[in-house]
Amino acid sequence: MTGASIRLNACPNRSSMVADLSQSMMVTWSIALYEHLDALLNNLDPSVSNSEQISYSETAWKLADASFPQIIADANKLYDEFRAKWMQRFSTEEVLRLLLEGGDFLVHDEEKGWMLAVKNNKQDVNAFYSATIHLLVSDAEPLFVRMHGRVMQLQEKLCKYWHGESAVDAVSKLLPCLESSLREKENAMVVSLRSSLNVLAKKRFAAAFNTKAPARYYRSAASCARNVGRFWNPHYAYENGFLAFTDDFCDYARDLTLHVIEWYHSKWSVFLRGFSRGQLNLFETTASAEAKN
Repeated sequence: MTGASIRLNACPNRSSMVADLSQSMMVTWSIALYEHLDALLNNLDPSVSNSEQISYSETAWKLADASFPQIIADANKLYDEFRAKWMQRFSTEEVLRLLLEGGDFLVHDEEKGWMLAVKNNKQDVNAFYSATIHLLVSDAEPLFVRMHGRVMQLQEKLCKYWHGESAVDAVSKLLPCLESSLREKENAMVVSLRSSLNVLAKKRFAAAFNTKAPARYYRSAASCARNVGRFWNPHYAYENGFLAFTDDFCDYARDLTLHVIEWYHSKWSVFLRGFSRGQLNLFETTASAEAKN
């Protein structure tokens, strides 16, 4: 917005960026923002007499600075526990038990041995996913929601202090109004990211069965269980494929959650710093600037 907060290799088209940003704003807040801008441009005198830093909240800034690192630490601890739990649940013994109790997942031939009876079709793959990895994914989604809820609680506290300390006139209400106008788009983004947990897990799961190779038989049911999903465990770094899948999924779920938390941290680092009185020309149109001169 200021053109000075970050260094870019190329000069951005500010008008185009603002136009794109406006498409993400809620209409009602867009109207309120326009009214604040109009009030500012029609009467700059009160703004000039204000403090040098506009829309800066010391209380909110300190709260954000202390709280976001703690939320990140708590998220890491939560996902460490989650990973340990599911790595245990997908031990070879547990996978074998799940496959045997599943009914039709394992087939035994007296001469050939044991075989996984999941065919490369949507119905079989979906049924196998629902009985196995879906349990992992459905357990991860509440963690994502829980940590996002922590961020939302913090965000409400930040807004309370921010609005109370710094939103006192038209110019100081610009940033709070802009922040509020983008909430709907932010929420939609988070919902989309949460949905990606299941979407990507399903896609990676199905990839293990996207083959035309003939069914492979194993001497024992345990050996068959260890080799289910070899696509997920190409270098045999894990005892079975489900452990490899779980480790990768836990990495993704953790990183996705941390990405959301850090995004909100960056967002509030931008908003709560406010802007200086010397940057008021950001809100002037060409016509108003010429009239002022």
